[in-house]
Amino acid sequence: MVNGGLSWQVFWQELPNWPSWVFEHPAAMALIGLAPLLTLLFWGVSKTVKRFTGRSDWDSAAEMKSMSFRHPLIDRMHWIAQPQAKSSFWRWILQGLRWSILALLAIALASPVKEVPLPPEPQTKTVRDLVFVVETSASFLLPDYQMNGQPTTRMDVVKSVLDQFVSGLQGNRFSFIVYAENAFTLMPLTTDAVTARLMLKRLRPYLAGRTDEAAGEALGLGLQQTEKSTKTTQKRVVIFISDGQSRASRVPLEDAVTYAQGLNVPIYTIGIGAGSKQADKRVFTGLLYQPLKSGMLRHLAAETGGRYYQVNGEASLQKVLQAIDQTEGAQLETPQKKTAKIELYPYFVALALMIFVLYFSLVQLLARRLQTEEAA
Repeated sequence: MVNGGLSWQVFWQELPNWPSWVFEHPAAMALIGLAPLLTLLFWGVSKTVKRFTGRSDWDSAAEMKSMSFRHPLIDRMHWIAQPQAKSSFWRWILQGLRWSILALLAIALASPVKEVPLPPEPQTKTVRDLVFVVETSASFLLPDYQMNGQPTTRMDVVKSVLDQFVSGLQGNRFSFIVYAENAFTLMPLTTDAVTARLMLKRLRPYLAGRTDEAAGEALGLGLQQTEKSTKTTQKRVVIFISDGQSRASRVPLEDAVTYAQGLNVPIYTIGIGAGSKQADKRVFTGLLYQPLKSGMLRHLAAETGGRYYQVNGEASLQKVLQAIDQTEGAQLETPQKKTAKIELYPYFVALALMIFVLYFSLVQLLARRLQTEEAA
C-alpha cells in the first residue's frame, strides 16, 4: 500500500476513471442509500404529525421557546419551516450538502484504492547454466566463412552468433572459458547478459596462445563452473566450440569425460571450419589451412549425452544454438506483474470536511441574516 497518494490535480484527473478503482469494503457504499431514505422517513413523519395535530414538527419545535433544554439553533433554523419559496430553496441547498457529506463519508469507508503498475523487477531467478568453452587458437583467424557476402574469420562468426544468442535468453547464467596453449575463465557464471555481451567482444585469436593443447584443461574449468549451481538451476550444459584437435591435450580428454559423467552434465560440441581435406594446401594470412577435425568432438558429445553439430556458416551456427536451447530447455516462471495500491479515502474525507465547513458557515450566515430581519 502506498501512503503518498496522488496530488489533488492528478486526483481530479482520475475521477472520470473511477470504474477502474478497487473498493476494499464495497458494502459501505450502501450508506449512500440512507440519505434519501432518511429524508423520506423524515418527510413522512412530518406529514403524519401535521395531519393529526395541524402542525408540523418544525412548528412544534419552534413554539417551545420557553423550554430551557431546547438547542439554540432551533431559533436559527425556524425559517426553514416557513412555506415560502425562498426558505424552501435554502432548505434544499442545505439538504443537498448533508447528502454530499454522507455520500463522501460512505465512499471513504468503502476504502477506494487506485492500482498503479510497478516497474518490472530484475530477473533474479535462474533455471539454466550455460558454459561456453571456446577455442582461440591461431586457426580461428582463417576467413573460411562469409557474412553479408564478405569473407569472415571463424572467430568473428562465433562472436556474432553468440552475442545474438545471449541477448535473446532470460533466466540463464552464462560463463565463457577460452583455451589454446593455456586455458582460463574469461567470465564466470553471471545473469548479467549485458556484461556477457561485453566480454564476448574480448574474444580474439591468440587470446590464450597459438596452439590448442589446453582443451582438457578448458573442459575441466567449464565443468567446475557447472558445480556452482543455484537452488533454482534446472539444467547445466557445457557447449564446446572448436575446430578439432591439432595437438594432444595435456590433460587427457577422457578425464574430462569422466568428470562430466559424474556431474551428469552433457557436453554439446560444435565443429567450426570446413571439413574438406582438399583445403589443406590453401594458405590464409601466412597460415596453413586447418580443416575441421571432428573425431574428438563427436567422442565428447557421445560419451556425455550431448550432441555434435557441424556448422557451415553464420545461419547454420544460429540454428545449432537454437536446437541446443530447445533440447536443454527449462521452464522459467514468468514473474507476476506487481501493482502498488494508492489509498484514495483521505481525499473523500477532506472533501467531506470542506463541505461540512461550507454547510456550517452557511447555516451561521443565514441564521444571522434572519436575526437581523427579525430585529428590524
